[in-house]
Amino acid sequence: MVAQAGGLCLAARMAICYADQTLGALPSEARLLDEVLVRLVAGDAERQRHDDLLEREHYLHNANAIGQVLRYVAEYRGAWVAVLTFCSAALQLKPRDQFLHWPARQVRERRHLLAQNSRFLVLPATGRWPNLASRVLKLACARLAQDWQAQFGHPVLLVETFVDPQRFRGTCYRAANWQALGRTKGFRRRGQDYYTDTQHPKELWVTPLGRGALRQLRAPVLAAALRAGGPPPPPPPVPVQTAQMSSLAGFIRQHVRDPRDPQGIRHSLGSVIATATLAIAAGCQGPHAITEFAQSLNHGQRRRLGCRPTPGTRRQCDVPCERTFVRLLAVIHADQLRQAFAGWMATLDPTPVKVLHFDGKVLRNADPAPPRLAQEPALAAAAAALDTPADQQKPKAEKALTLVNFQTPGQRLIDQIAVPQDTNEEAAVAAHLPTMDLTGVLVIADAAHTTKANCHHLTQEQGADYLFFLKGNQPHAHAKAQQLLAGDFPPSSANHR
Repeated sequence: MVAQAGGLCLAARMAICYADQTLGALPSEARLLDEVLVRLVAGDAERQRHDDLLEREHYLHNANAIGQVLRYVAEYRGAWVAVLTFCSAALQLKPRDQFLHWPARQVRERRHLLAQNSRFLVLPATGRWPNLASRVLKLACARLAQDWQAQFGHPVLLVETFVDPQRFRGTCYRAANWQALGRTKGFRRRGQDYYTDTQHPKELWVTPLGRGALRQLRAPVLAAALRAGGPPPPPPPVPVQTAQMSSLAGFIRQHVRDPRDPQGIRHSLGSVIATATLAIAAGCQGPHAITEFAQSLNHGQRRRLGCRPTPGTRRQCDVPCERTFVRLLAVIHADQLRQAFAGWMATLDPTPVKVLHFDGKVLRNADPAPPRLAQEPALAAAAAALDTPADQQKPKAEKALTLVNFQTPGQRLIDQIAVPQDTNEEAAVAAHLPTMDLTGVLVIADAAHTTKANCHHLTQEQGADYLFFLKGNQPHAHAKAQQLLAGDFPPSSANHR
């Protein structure tokens, strides 16, 4: 039988098999339960096994756990008998919040003190083992607070879970001294502001972890030791003046094509992309941070960005939800967006570029740029012309995107390129420099770009100057530079050019 966070039966049927032998006749219940151990999943291999078991055996499959997550396994003499997953608690649950006497303000301030048992699976087999599920629950909850403190730096005082009443009665949770708080409304979140009625409410069960846990959670003022690990700081401020927001949204509407189906669009392309652009410029990382930034905007700022007016109001506006940001950013044309943003920044600072600095940034866990070496002869020629030894070139990280930003000292973005997957930053920059007007510009870059080909091209073909760094890992060039620069600087004779 399968057991999960939707409830478990009292008598789980199973057989204990391990290595090359089977346990034969089961000993007494007391002996069996005394030898059950619950521990954290260790290593990537066990985590993969844990997730595969849930995906294969659990009726809800593996949990798409968010926030802080801990994975447990229950063992009997080295054999896995159950797996559990705990994660961050739900954002809002009316029965839970009423039980804790929490007003809306305290939900955000104290939700980090709650955890959710999102998955619970007793491994299926034959045989009878009474009270296994409740035993595993008690052992897991007994160590959860300590593990949570060690892993995330703050305690957890209460655990919640959902039981599907159409499948289970929650017997094991009742046996483990959990308390039923009533049923949910049966709504499932779709994005930030939209909900779908599933017509399938769940039973909510909770259990406090230790004496005094409820008293601490219900206290009018939260203890200082419990505030650590609380809600993140507020979103960063808007990086531009409110009056400039309209021009950004207008630039995006003019220069970026909307790839979405016109039917059913609730938020305009300009408002979504402009909001995301400002959020990223302010330092936000990821769609969730972008959404929080959007929600922090006042209604005047939202109107400037062209956000959708709130139905039934005169001056209020809605911002896109997280799902809208994710969907649109996944299909938007990157080159069009880059050109629009660079053009908009040029309107803010129209002064000619005198100094240009470029440097690469690696974005971890991002899809790499597609390979383009074979399709672009200039890129292939630049890669071949580089005289940097292969062992001195920057290695490319797996599952990462390398972006090279071309900026002025005032942080004005002039251009941006993505490094193709089949090459490196040095070759991509060398191929892109001829496409830029650099006449009279001082180009600054780090030592990775200090090559003869780059120096010759910038000075002889594009009329630019350069300031490159030279390190000791290029001994011949370093020694020659020391010899040339031993006298007065800058060199004045033809021999020093």
